[in-house]
Amino acid sequence: MSKVRFVLEALGAVGFATLDSFFPRKYTRARSARILFGLDAAPRISRHDFSSVLWRLKREGLVARTTREGNAGWSITSKGEKTMKCFRPVIFVPPSDGIMRLVIFDIPEKERKKRRALRAELISFNFSQLQKSVWAGENPLPEDFLSFLDELNLKNKVHIFSVRKHGTLQK
Repeated sequence: MSKVRFVLEALGAVGFATLDSFFPRKYTRARSARILFGLDAAPRISRHDFSSVLWRLKREGLVARTTREGNAGWSITSKGEKTMKCFRPVIFVPPSDGIMRLVIFDIPEKERKKRRALRAELISFNFSQLQKSVWAGENPLPEDFLSFLDELNLKNKVHIFSVRKHGTLQK
């Protein structure tokens, strides 16, 4: 999950939060906020990264610095809520079925955002990179993935293969 998505979803879920409720971990009063935000289960985001992302989101008008009952904090704006609706929902990753799948793609440099999105999607399905445009994994790719390729107009640039037999090719 990207840092931007994490921050927006966290603020969207709570509505208003102070930065002090996240950090530092050693304060017991922050425990409930850490649980609510899922900070201990989420990818580690340093205080510096979190702060940088917040200020960038503020510049973009996605979050606002506000004061409530004398405490300075952050809340998500209506523009931020609209941006969150554009995020693809987190979907269930099917368990491995032991069948190796190769995803090979050739996406031009001018469509680098689509390429990045495709790589992020493959990572979310537990695929790993063999080469720049060759990924392998043993999790089935759901229909949602094919819809995702359609949305980005990438179906003719992405090829998916199933490998049922491993080893060297023989005559």
